[in-house]
Amino acid sequence: MSFVGMALGILCLCVPLACQDTFDANQVQVVTEPSAFQSFPLPPCNIAYGPYAMITPDKTCIIAWEEQMRGEDRRRHVEVPFKELAPVTQYFYRVNGAENDGRFLTAPADDSPFTFLLWSDSRTGTKVAAAIARQMINLAPEASFALHAGDFVIDGNREDRWEKEWWVPMRDLLLHCPIYPTMGNHEEDSAFYYRYFSSLGGNGVNYSFDWGDAHFVVCKIDEGDSEQLAWLEEDLADNRNAGFTVVCHHEPPFSSTPSDTGGIQYLQDSVVPLFEKYGVDLVIGGDIHSYQHHFRNNVHYLTSAGGGEKPLDFGLPLAEMTLTMLKSYNFSRCRLEHNRMSVTTYNEAGEIIDSFEILPQNPPVITSEIGVETSALRINPGEQCRVTLYLNRVEDLDEICLTMKYAKDTPAVRLEVIDSDPATEGVQIEPGELRGTIQANRADNQIGVLEYREQGIKGLNGEKIKIASAVLAIPEDSRVTAIYLVPQVTLFDTSGEEIPHFMGGAKIVIAKE
Repeated sequence: MSFVGMALGILCLCVPLACQDTFDANQVQVVTEPSAFQSFPLPPCNIAYGPYAMITPDKTCIIAWEEQMRGEDRRRHVEVPFKELAPVTQYFYRVNGAENDGRFLTAPADDSPFTFLLWSDSRTGTKVAAAIARQMINLAPEASFALHAGDFVIDGNREDRWEKEWWVPMRDLLLHCPIYPTMGNHEEDSAFYYRYFSSLGGNGVNYSFDWGDAHFVVCKIDEGDSEQLAWLEEDLADNRNAGFTVVCHHEPPFSSTPSDTGGIQYLQDSVVPLFEKYGVDLVIGGDIHSYQHHFRNNVHYLTSAGGGEKPLDFGLPLAEMTLTMLKSYNFSRCRLEHNRMSVTTYNEAGEIIDSFEILPQNPPVITSEIGVETSALRINPGEQCRVTLYLNRVEDLDEICLTMKYAKDTPAVRLEVIDSDPATEGVQIEPGELRGTIQANRADNQIGVLEYREQGIKGLNGEKIKIASAVLAIPEDSRVTAIYLVPQVTLFDTSGEEIPHFMGGAKIVIAKE
């Protein structure tokens, strides 16, 4: 039977005014085949925003929307719950008065494969946010849900901001799959956030749910709040045998920024020990407008905070922790299948910018690390500085590819690579000790990016091997600032497999003495 039925019940939450005592609940249909939709017997709802779907921890699917009251200058929030849904089933829903139908998938009752999406910090970058939403739909048509790590809007207390920055650019994505929200600092304990998402439990702030054999925890841990910490620890302890455990909170405990703090200390002191104690596999964060992937004690820390808001500069990689950092718009597609989670991250154009796998039973052992050394940490305009790149603790190296930016957007500063071989066309850097075949060696002083690639290295092993070096000239008119030299490096062994490694970098302060 393809027709599931009209609503089993309806909940009207009106903020700030009290809602009507009664109204007709038969304004939503849920079916397993679109051909099973029927005509509505009532006039259509006057829908302002939505509809959208939420699936609660008890597997109830709530179809919700904001409805403009006819003849009144107010809206009411409507929620229609559907229970007793079959597992691993695709449903379609129609709200009387909505322009388009929506879909949702129910969770498997076992370890069947599923896909979820994650992103955050969409905020005021509505044009890019809408483009990312379209890419999410196109690249994950099978997605079971999307997890937003916070900062939906610039000001959570203004309804017009929710309309412009959330409801309009996310309209199609909200119909594509259910949303699991995380409260960000820009939601600021907003009454609108609670209105839209509190039915997920914990006011939509601290809640958890299972999907297949994975356990997801969404939380907001404030400094000094022992009650929140106790709730988190109890939840993690009760679910420590889950196949995967994923935690999402807006502010990441570890991050790279120009402030060079390394993250938030109270989170590192309070929640990180819990993640390690109870075997959390993936911690998702936002707030830092970039893409960052750190790894410590078998826990992956992923910052996917490029959902629309302009990406910002990062700082130095975290020592023996940082695997990837990119100044890019981004979202991630996560696929759980055969006891592994495959994470693929894309930019706003749908191009892959990173990918990795999480295998709880076989975590990676990472020993290699990129080293960056400079002849000076502080330098005056008009002077020069040598930068040397090293590869520490590597085995069976056969190929290396790297790029490094030596310019800064804000304030605009562009250093200049001094050509190491003027007799050869183009600007080159000085090769190191790899003794392979150089396939690319070029520095573009117009854009401030160098590229170096060497292959046929034939299984090189070593504790500290020089990759290459370059002499950088600081322009006379450079402003006082700091530049981070962080190479993006890919390594391959003799079998063609990628060698995991930690990133490295150096900071040069340009200052006038």
